Amino acid sequence: MEPPQEYQEQLIKIRYLREQYNMFQGQLEIINASLGNIMNTKRTVENLKEGVKQDDEILLPIGGLVNIKASIKEPEKVLLAVTQDVIIEKDLDGALEFLNRLIEQHNKQTQFLRTQLQNIEMTLQEISQNVQRGDT
Repeated sequence: MEPPQEYQEQLIKIRYLREQYNMFQGQLEIINASLGNIMNTKRTVENLKEGVKQDDEILLPIGGLVNIKASIKEPEKVLLAVTQDVIIEKDLDGALEFLNRLIEQHNKQTQFLRTQLQNIEMTLQEISQNVQRGDT
């Protein structure tokens, strides 16, 4: 016996919502990883501001597990990658302001994604309960 049309439609909705949920969950993981990177960058800039002087020696990561020793030439300026192709020079306060705006944007995106995930969970529960009760 083939299930009624409405039952099949509800199963399709459930499958679609689960796919959407997984997509939003993946986006949330990416945003959280990016936010962690930005927070580390912000701490580094704050540390620069608190006492790095010209010609201080630092370790500079050049990829993987490899670092080289380097000397600071202009401790009051940083180069910010705004996009993949655009890098701008900022003073430390300007860099912190830029990073704070990025953190704020990431927090808004995180909140949006969490809200979407909660809405999908509620809808999935409702549809699943209806299907189990045979309310289709």
